[in-house]
Amino acid sequence: MSQKNTSLQGKRILIFQQRNWAINTGHILAKKFQAEGCRLAAFTLKKTTHEYILSQKEVKYELIISNDEIMGKPKDYLAGDKFSLAAICDDLGVASIWPLVATLRNHARSYKDKYYYSFKQNVPDEEIIDYIMAVYKCVKIMFDQFNPEVIISPNFVSFPHIMFNLYAERKGVKMIAVTDCKVEGIYIFTFGYRDDRGPFYERVDALNQGRTDSPNRAKARRYIREFREKFKNPDYSVKHRQKKSLKEIVKDQLRPYYQIYQWYTTKQINVLPSTGITYDYRPPRIILRDHYCHLQYKRQTEKFNFYPFSKINQYVYYPLQFQPEANVDAVAPYFSNQIETARQIAMSLPDDYTLVVKEHPEMVGLRPPSYLEKVARTVNVKLIDYRLPSEQVLKKCALLICPNSTTLTEAAFYHKPAIQLGDLGTTLKLPNVFKHTDMTTLSVKIKEILAVNLKTAEYERRLENYVAAAYDTGFKYDFEGAWGGRTEESFDNMWQMLKKELV
Repeated sequence: MSQKNTSLQGKRILIFQQRNWAINTGHILAKKFQAEGCRLAAFTLKKTTHEYILSQKEVKYELIISNDEIMGKPKDYLAGDKFSLAAICDDLGVASIWPLVATLRNHARSYKDKYYYSFKQNVPDEEIIDYIMAVYKCVKIMFDQFNPEVIISPNFVSFPHIMFNLYAERKGVKMIAVTDCKVEGIYIFTFGYRDDRGPFYERVDALNQGRTDSPNRAKARRYIREFREKFKNPDYSVKHRQKKSLKEIVKDQLRPYYQIYQWYTTKQINVLPSTGITYDYRPPRIILRDHYCHLQYKRQTEKFNFYPFSKINQYVYYPLQFQPEANVDAVAPYFSNQIETARQIAMSLPDDYTLVVKEHPEMVGLRPPSYLEKVARTVNVKLIDYRLPSEQVLKKCALLICPNSTTLTEAAFYHKPAIQLGDLGTTLKLPNVFKHTDMTTLSVKIKEILAVNLKTAEYERRLENYVAAAYDTGFKYDFEGAWGGRTEESFDNMWQMLKKELV
């Protein structure tokens, strides 16, 4: 009987060396793999990152391809090659490529027209198709010339991630990224861009079906009890509520002028001919526009005439999502127009229910007040103050509806039913979450879910299974540190779990 190979020697690994993650985490990861005897290739995102990967001498890559070179001049990369969208879709196993195009924020939206992104299209369809074909050619070249056995990515947030993921899945190649599982401080590996495959998902199913038990069940019960006793705020919410020191305020005010100084004194290489002005390539006028728009948006949002929460009785809760962002654009593209989604939900509410909408704290200063005005002036919609604690809003709501959100998990601890409009697999493992995508039958589904009793022993068992599975398969990980200043312990946790997964 042959024994399982417990060595990484000779394994072909493709790493998405992406932006700051490549420098703070990805490069260290590559050195670890190289020390294990792996063969490496890199797909880079952002020109400065590509230059870093090319210039470093510590890791030898057999093949390096730059996404920005492809995106900047897709016709040049194609060099006359043509691929029909029908053939590409067939090879990826999808019915249409266009829902995936929503993740191309610098193509499908325009940064030059408005801060923070305009919903106007930035690149014509013909040029978008050129880029689709070019990425497809790149994927084919990577598999033909390097033939990766494993693909490592920091996340699944853009079109190239998704295309590689779909193509790799058809070839039987595992693509691994890190995602949060909505249990405080715990991160997990995901094998699909919808966050629906991997050890965590298999573990939840096994626990729910009674095929195994968890050594972390007591720990899970303690976590649930503690959450119900004291609401656990997401990291972004805690950071948002922290007051800045005088030094930090001064630095914020001076930062745009320092960035302008850098513009004139440093060669700007993160420009793409195809997309022009982006967040990575901002001329001085755009730097100043962003700075003062942010200040104005934030000031006006703080003074916005929100509907008094105390006046609302029966309501369904719809929290706005950060946008552009993967959880909406990648796994809920049909619900990315959040104003229209709110309107349709409000139109579907039965009896005396109204729709309560709250701004995402991280979008304050990024979304113009006109956006909030449109939400507030939608029939049967009440826009409440974004500073109201989520715990307070959740405890009083009858039902939660959203494309995908951490709020779905928070609602689970309070026995609050939820309808998920998107495809995020992590939250679909929660016992309080029901998926529904047909807006024409939403009113029927709402009545059905409102009648469901979630205060049962079986519900508690499945909630415990969810949290226990997170402890069973997850690891402590400093997500922000991985992008902006790696922490040793966090990296070691990920490395040990990753190595265990690969051998």
